[in-house]
Amino acid sequence: MSVRRSIAIRDGYIQAAGAKIYFKSLGRGPALVALHGGPGADHGDFLPYLRPLARRNQLILIDERGSGRSERLHDPRKYTLDAMVGDLCCVRKAFGLKRFALLGHSFGGILAQAYAVRFPKTLARLILAGTAHSAKIFDADFRRIRATLSPGVRARMTAFENRGIFRADGRYVRGYETLCSKILAPYMYFRPPPTAEPQPYVSGWEVLREMWVRRSDFRIDGNLKGLDFTSKLKTLTVPTLVVLGDHDIVSVASAKALAAVLPNAKLTVLSNCGHMMYIDQTRRFNNLVSEFFGSQQSVLAGDRQALEHTPGSVSMPKRAKEA
Repeated sequence: MSVRRSIAIRDGYIQAAGAKIYFKSLGRGPALVALHGGPGADHGDFLPYLRPLARRNQLILIDERGSGRSERLHDPRKYTLDAMVGDLCCVRKAFGLKRFALLGHSFGGILAQAYAVRFPKTLARLILAGTAHSAKIFDADFRRIRATLSPGVRARMTAFENRGIFRADGRYVRGYETLCSKILAPYMYFRPPPTAEPQPYVSGWEVLREMWVRRSDFRIDGNLKGLDFTSKLKTLTVPTLVVLGDHDIVSVASAKALAAVLPNAKLTVLSNCGHMMYIDQTRRFNNLVSEFFGSQQSVLAGDRQALEHTPGSVSMPKRAKEA
């Protein structure tokens, strides 16, 4: 007779460094904090795909400031990498974590690097997925993608950029998001997920505009312009897994360059896989993460769990009850 074990799930809010940060905690065990991309996306990108990791870990997901269910700020100048690192420190303290594992995907990988170089002693493991360590490298990969486009599509992109890509309400002008989505689709997913409609880029448009995109979706020209972790990463000895898909937005060459500057890094390239690797190759990605954490058995993405959800918002997380 099979036994179905339930996973305790809790959510709520933490008063962080000038913003209320939404969290969702799943399971028990060594803590794994996952940081979503964007900037301006939310923790929902990870679910249900990472849920099997909660069999042996406390999986902590957050919405970064200005994104998802976290607080929107009146002053967009407060959407900075340093402020988000401060938020993550508050999350760590609220959960009472002396050391934890940190997973960052895409922009979340940039945030994970920013945290790691400042607070390396608090990390047991670091996973950098589909990301790079400098704005210069990101921009080069965007130029590579743009160079593959037909002259007509490049001309449409240039026309949008010359006119301005944002409306008065802060969202992309009509047609620009659709065009970008079509261009990036082959790099986002190796096999598109079975959704009826394309999903929107982000929930936090103010964050995206302030930090990443001002005039073009194909280069970093927000306040992350000029970002470069190269020298600081050379001193980071935390065991690190660099992982990406072979059809990723980030090139294999860029991932190799990231792994090369880290003294204690392992690089894994997942075949038949795009940028959203945990969707394209859910089981392989979860097995890879689990093995990197030193689990005795692989985590199976297809394992069925009974889920208990404790609703409600709290200012500080309490110990989860056993489900």
